[in-house]
Amino acid sequence: MHLRPSGKGIRQVLGDLEAEIMELCWKESPCSVRDVHERIARKRPIAYTTVMTVMSRLAEKGLLERQRQGRAFLYVPTASREEFCSETVSVVVRGLLGGFGEPVLSQFVDTIGNQDAAKLDELVRLIEERKEAERSAT
Repeated sequence: MHLRPSGKGIRQVLGDLEAEIMELCWKESPCSVRDVHERIARKRPIAYTTVMTVMSRLAEKGLLERQRQGRAFLYVPTASREEFCSETVSVVVRGLLGGFGEPVLSQFVDTIGNQDAAKLDELVRLIEERKEAERSAT
């Protein structure tokens, strides 16, 4: 997984067309290449084969599942949008913590505090909830 800090949301880990296709598939699943192509073509010109290639690659990456229906394929996301986002964040955080450790935590807190002090309070609340859940489990 490659992180693109200049992207917004899922576009930090997916290309623009990949993200657009995934958003469409999450909204209307199952969907065919034709369905997706028609939706995107309403906004801008795009080749059918381009959409087909990107959807095939998303299936190869394990983000879409391809199901044969007659002569065509229908595509279904392998995870919900929320599951995809959660897993992506988990992979990124584990990678950062494994490579940098404490500086990552410090920078995380600084960044949150600089953006919104109320989010620091939320972070403290979440940490306390987690600690309480772990105490209750033992």
